[in-house]
Amino acid sequence: MGKRSKAAAPADRDQYAAELAAELPVEGVELLALAAASVGELHAAVLACDGEGAERAAQRYEACVWKLNGGTFFGSNGDESAAGCVIERHCRAEPGFVPMWGQRGEFLITVEGIRALVEFDAGFGLLHCHFAFHAVDLDAPFISETGYRSHFETAQGGMTVDQVAVGVFGRFLPEKDGRTMIGAADRDRLADEAVPAWLDSLEPAARREPASLPAGYVLVDAILPAHRAFVVRKWAEAARKRLVELRETAQQHATEQAEKRREASKAMVEDAKRKDAEADGRIALRGRYRVARVHHPVFAHDVGKIVIVDRFAGSGMVWAHDDKPVTYRTNRAGRQVVAFDPQCVQSLYHMDDLEPVEGAQDSKIE
Repeated sequence: MGKRSKAAAPADRDQYAAELAAELPVEGVELLALAAASVGELHAAVLACDGEGAERAAQRYEACVWKLNGGTFFGSNGDESAAGCVIERHCRAEPGFVPMWGQRGEFLITVEGIRALVEFDAGFGLLHCHFAFHAVDLDAPFISETGYRSHFETAQGGMTVDQVAVGVFGRFLPEKDGRTMIGAADRDRLADEAVPAWLDSLEPAARREPASLPAGYVLVDAILPAHRAFVVRKWAEAARKRLVELRETAQQHATEQAEKRREASKAMVEDAKRKDAEADGRIALRGRYRVARVHHPVFAHDVGKIVIVDRFAGSGMVWAHDDKPVTYRTNRAGRQVVAFDPQCVQSLYHMDDLEPVEGAQDSKIE
């Protein structure tokens, strides 16, 4: 927070997290709920200019991450299924709505007639944040000729996230290059990128036309008699629709290619980890194992727990989830839905801390 008194905390971040984690619930679903509650408390403390209260809430949130990650911060944001990312997604604000302090989210601001899409997430801890400003209208001035600008900030007491975002954006405008047109190359690139779905209903609609035209099209200015102008307008409208189709096709192709590259990269990494672990031979995927020992007394209750190994994490570590059945509940519409799926909450274990369990694999997993 901009002006806050820092609460004293031990130099060892893991040690302090362990002390807090000793009082936290054991079940993953309860840890997720506590993390979300901590975000709400942090937000209220920032608005009330209560620096110590905000620090306590942030430390409790981090303790939830530490405990769900198996008693360490190492690798807690390693991939999408890591504890830090799981908790962050659970606490994330709905797209288009202003997030609370400590939440991740995206929303729209308008400053002096300039619209910007703001992506907000944590910087170095919940009380340090990152704003990513993206141009919405490509034919309008922006605070960067690339259509993007990044800014790190701290939580400001008595102010909401959008108020701080507007203030930061407004401070950029008077700068020498604070109000500039987006370059042609960057405008063409951004025009091919799809905007978030929640911006589809924006009024007036986002202006995403490229600076240059595809081969076979030419932009002309002409003064014509009324009877000829009518025909030219029809041609122009037909060309505009065709350009929209070409741009949407290009966006879809770019998205598909990017997804293929991500999947290929992920598969290559997972394959390398799997080969290393299989060569080791101590652990088999989908096998049932008993937790034989833990590395910290706060996890003593985990000794004897049965887990199922889901995948290898490298460096002698594995991701595993509790060997428990999926539970269901009945929603208001009378339909049966999943209440909790143990496979959605996984923890890191070292191979040396697991012992094989006699019997069938996946005993409680349908």
